Amino acid sequence: MPTSLLTKWSGVGDAGHIGTGGRSEIGRAATRYINGASRQHFSRAEELAAEQREIAERAKRDGRRSSRDDDRLREIDLERRTLREELEAAKASEASADLKEAATELVSAPVSDDETSAAVGILSSRVCPSCGGSMRIRQGGYNGTSRRRSFYWLCSARPGACPTIHFDPAKEKLMALRKSDPNLDLPTKERRAIWERKDVVRETQIRLRQHLGDKDDEVICPHHLLPMKLLEQPSSNGLLLSTYQYVCLHVDDDGRACQHRIPLETFPQVSETLRRTEGAGIIH
Repeated sequence: MPTSLLTKWSGVGDAGHIGTGGRSEIGRAATRYINGASRQHFSRAEELAAEQREIAERAKRDGRRSSRDDDRLREIDLERRTLREELEAAKASEASADLKEAATELVSAPVSDDETSAAVGILSSRVCPSCGGSMRIRQGGYNGTSRRRSFYWLCSARPGACPTIHFDPAKEKLMALRKSDPNLDLPTKERRAIWERKDVVRETQIRLRQHLGDKDDEVICPHHLLPMKLLEQPSSNGLLLSTYQYVCLHVDDDGRACQHRIPLETFPQVSETLRRTEGAGIIH
């Protein structure tokens, strides 16, 4: 089978490595261990973010940043690189363990636009060819003529410096290994007709709003390495696909708010958010 696009779906690169059988005590213990490791990574990331904020506040108070603080910020950056690698490894192991426990329920599906959109912002295993850092899928605008959305790989380590790489799901022979999901498995026209029904949109809005202010451990700021929060966009118009976004609430070296945002612009994104938080997507 072709290598899967994202670690979140595949856990491993080859279906032959997926084990069989139900949930076991060993499997549950492994998952608890991995989740504990993730918590430790987040705890250390919180400490680094707090120290970065203190340095920024001190520089604002003194009118300049000391050479000692400059050195410490470089050390924080290096520690975050190591932390990022460890966190991604822990997440990959977690995904692998989850898939092994659910082996009899898995389906293999071609990676489509909707499949890709559902994974926007999630940690992935692709390596940046420029700096060796990790990359993640981001999505661009919607083309009304082709009726498709653009996607690209963005470097998480140096998002402003490394070049982005265009990604077209229709041209890639990639597969997603995951549990069945009517939000991705039903025929496109059928699922979109359900998503866009007024009663479904209303119910989805109610469900999504219940999670405003919640952190999502799967949607992590690439700089601060901390879960982002689901919030309303400042200039939202109240519509489902233009109101919500994931936001990092920490500050950068200059004391300004982190600008990393992941807007929920598609039904697959919203469905995945609900699946992660409630166990079921829009169609359930």
